[in-house]
Amino acid sequence: MSCYRVFRQAVILAAFSGLLVSHQALAGGLIPASPQPAAGQMAQGLAVEYMMIEAFHVDDLEAAGKGKPGKPLKMLNWSMGGGPVLTHVEDEGVGARISSFIKFEAAGSYAMQMKSNDGVRLTIGGQVVVDDPDVHADKFSDVAVVSVPSPGWYAVYLLYYERRGTATLELRWQPPGAASLDFVPAAAFAH
Repeated sequence: MSCYRVFRQAVILAAFSGLLVSHQALAGGLIPASPQPAAGQMAQGLAVEYMMIEAFHVDDLEAAGKGKPGKPLKMLNWSMGGGPVLTHVEDEGVGARISSFIKFEAAGSYAMQMKSNDGVRLTIGGQVVVDDPDVHADKFSDVAVVSVPSPGWYAVYLLYYERRGTATLELRWQPPGAASLDFVPAAAFAH
C-alpha cells in the first residue's frame, strides 16, 4: 500500500473517531540518502521526466508509464501563468516526475510549504511532505514541519501536473533559526 493511501486511511479513521490528526503527527524523521552521493557524481538542479496527460490526480502520473527526460530544473520557483509548464514546450496537459536530492545543511526541524496549480505530491527522505493531489487553482499547501536527523543529501520524488489554464510549482522552506519561509535555493538541489 502506498504512503499516500496509508496517510489517507489514517486521516479518514481520525475524522470518523473525532480526533484531530495533522500531517506532522503522521510523519517521522526523514531518512538520509545512503550512501551519501559524492559531489563529483551529481549535477546541479532537479531531474525531470515529462508526459502528456489529462490528469485529475497525481496518482494518474504513476499509472502513465515512462515519460521523456526534460531539461533539468534549477529550483522550484515556477509561476508560469499561461506559458509553458516548467521546461516543457507545452502549456496544458503536462505531467512531471521529478527525482533528485535536496541538501539540508543542518539537523533540526524545517518548515516546508508548496504553492501549486494543479496537483502535487512531494516526498523527501521517504516521507510524504506535501500532498495536494487534485485539480486546483493556485494555492499554498499547509506548512509541514519535517525532522532532519543529520545534515546531508535526502532523496526527493515529486509528482506534478498542469491540466489547463495557468501553472505554478514553488517550494519554500524555513531552516532552523530562519525568520520566515523562503524559496529553497538552487544550491540545495542536485541530481
